[in-house]
Amino acid sequence: MAVDTGLLLIPGPVPLHPRVQEELAKPAQPHYGDAWIQAFAETQDLLRYVWQAPKGKVFSLVGPGHAGLESLAFTFLRPRDRVIVLDNGFFGQRLAEVLATHRIDVEVIGSEWGTGFDLPKLKMALAKPAKAVAFIHNETSTGVTNPMDEVVELAHARGAFVLVDAVSSLGGIPFPGGKLGIDAAFSATQKCLAAPAGISPLLVAPSLWEATDPAAVEGWYLNLFVWDKYQREWGSWHPTPTTVSSNLFFAVHRALALVKEEGLEARFARHARAAARLREGLESLGFEPVPSPEVVSSTVTCMRPPAGIDASALAKGLHEKHNITISGGLGPLRGKTIRIGTMGTQAEPEVVDRLLGAMKTLV
Repeated sequence: MAVDTGLLLIPGPVPLHPRVQEELAKPAQPHYGDAWIQAFAETQDLLRYVWQAPKGKVFSLVGPGHAGLESLAFTFLRPRDRVIVLDNGFFGQRLAEVLATHRIDVEVIGSEWGTGFDLPKLKMALAKPAKAVAFIHNETSTGVTNPMDEVVELAHARGAFVLVDAVSSLGGIPFPGGKLGIDAAFSATQKCLAAPAGISPLLVAPSLWEATDPAAVEGWYLNLFVWDKYQREWGSWHPTPTTVSSNLFFAVHRALALVKEEGLEARFARHARAAARLREGLESLGFEPVPSPEVVSSTVTCMRPPAGIDASALAKGLHEKHNITISGGLGPLRGKTIRIGTMGTQAEPEVVDRLLGAMKTLV
């Protein structure tokens, strides 16, 4: 008898493609040698492809997305640097919190959850010198995709570099890192890339890299100049500074190859279609979207249930009665909203339709 594995529709992690899953089931391989070096080199090229930054420096830092953020902070920011953080959701607040622990002078520019950034306030804040402007590309707490073009233009015009959280957008929403001139960005593998959690892909623009003094960077593991040194000096046999899980790395390599096989434009279109199908279906049932239409996300849908429907009870009912797992709200939206991921392997019409069919029995 077939086992119903259910649907995992949280904003990551997502179910793995069988070709990715099989890499995790293989016997452990050494983290050096010919096969490893070939996969490492291909992964470097694939990361430049998904970041859309052919000249960018890329890294596969072992750790969660927050390790990627901390590595950028350790490598490119210093205590008392002034950094402007654009905050329109839970993870914008988290970004400010993490940077503040590095004794950075963080100035937060907040805007209402569900809306875009307050650009007039950013212009005012940039009247004073700032080392960087940091923000979330795709805010999973509200289902908002923040436009990047004008933020980058404003920051660069005032000599500030741009640091971007692309955790829930890389591989699912266009991220033209090279074209826009993004200076540094980090992501995570378990979301739109549909790989196992455990690696944080990083992008650093050559201009930022060359403007940074390696001697001023403290620490070892999260110091990207250490990672770069091993890539350069040990690249022919052991291009990482420490042991990397071979199964994890080969699984991420396979997932990135599947992204390339599908093609970025086709993948972006698939995510957009799935999210639109989900929003339209939920709205027909009386749900209300949290984001304004011009900033709605293609990878995370955030909705308020119809009047009289408790969001937490709805999520519990989906899980218990239909074996479908979604997420609830965060921060001030906790208990008031539901959040549904359409990422990677789950951005498919049949997945969306199964969820909508289950929703109809509960609202």
